[in-house]
Amino acid sequence: MNAWLFENPWPLAVALALAGCAVAWRGLSSGSRNVAIAGAACLLAALGALLVGRSVTTPGEHAAEVARSLVAHAETAATDRALALFAPDAVLNYGRRENPGTSIDDIRLAIRSLEGRYRIDSNRIRRLVFRSLDDGRGEVELSCTTSVARLETGVPTDWIIRVRKVGDSWLIDRITFETLYGKPPTPGIWR
Repeated sequence: MNAWLFENPWPLAVALALAGCAVAWRGLSSGSRNVAIAGAACLLAALGALLVGRSVTTPGEHAAEVARSLVAHAETAATDRALALFAPDAVLNYGRRENPGTSIDDIRLAIRSLEGRYRIDSNRIRRLVFRSLDDGRGEVELSCTTSVARLETGVPTDWIIRVRKVGDSWLIDRITFETLYGKPPTPGIWR
């Protein structure tokens, strides 16, 4: 239900609208009032799907919003604001999410590196795909191409960002640095 109604109601709404138009047309052209009413009901259901999709924010959508905020803060070197998006027990994985994670201290070091050595000149999000994992967790797969002052070319990176509800906030509890130039990065890259 999350994937097909709350996070992306458009496929369901379009299918219902097309079916509603076809049924309503058939009812109007044949003079059958009941069939026309059934078509109108399908059209109303399509509108209802869009309204429900807009009114419910899923964990995946919260995760996407947190990921976009993290990227925006990283681009402007607002490191304190970026760090505020992380849970106190957050971990950083390199390569795969199943790999052992390092502590919040490595995350702080990585974020702080954006203030100087790895200051971002420009950034482009190539891909942002989100999904709900359960009622309190969402996940984002994020791909960026980033230009930093030290390098002449854009740096392609891939990330997995997992967000969970902590109190009234949605915070990052696991961030996986999947690839750097298409290869798994190594711990200590920020030093």
